[in-house]
Amino acid sequence: MSNILFGNPFNIKEETCYPSRAALIEAKLHRYTVHGIDGNGNEGVAAIVLSGGYEDDQDFGDEIVYTGHGGNDPQTKKQIEHQSWDSYGNKGLVVSKKRNLPVRVIRGFKHNSPFSPKSGYKYCGLFRVEDNWEEIGKSGFKICRFRLKKIDFENQTPYVEKGTLVKLEVREQESKWFSIGVDAPNSQKISEDSKMAQELLGKKKGEFVDFGNGFHILEIKNYLS
Repeated sequence: MSNILFGNPFNIKEETCYPSRAALIEAKLHRYTVHGIDGNGNEGVAAIVLSGGYEDDQDFGDEIVYTGHGGNDPQTKKQIEHQSWDSYGNKGLVVSKKRNLPVRVIRGFKHNSPFSPKSGYKYCGLFRVEDNWEEIGKSGFKICRFRLKKIDFENQTPYVEKGTLVKLEVREQESKWFSIGVDAPNSQKISEDSKMAQELLGKKKGEFVDFGNGFHILEIKNYLS
């Protein structure tokens, strides 16, 4: 396993700006000085940097249509060959979509967008990969496309749903965190199709669930890290 970190690093706030890629690495927001995608095809993608490298990228603020990895001329920013779904970054973003993993979005000063900083790099919060597809880009080559939407934590549902962590107190046992449909560390994953998950979905904090030995729902939160 790699040292990939999903979610918000400790004490890092959204909208914080950094002078360089090295500073991003020090803040644990991104692990590479050149690559735009931080992740792999097995665990998923934890972060992306938007730096103006792909002509087909579209940035709408809370929604981004992102061009995948590969086939790009770094000098002209044009596609010169087809992209592949087997590329580590493209494959990783598909994994993030399937596992409902949060992706850190960082905008760089070279990214042509009103949401980008005039210098350095800005951490713009957590997004989720909502969709992926392929199409022919502006330069006539096949590109892998991803729609990312910002996670709205202020309007999160207080109910258990797919992608939440649930702290359960089982009778005469210590409380424990469970994850519904996501691979979250320090928790026991429950398949969203399991009987236990079906009993939990739609419930809220404080409710008692009559499943197995029975348990109380102590806390509900969305998966961050």
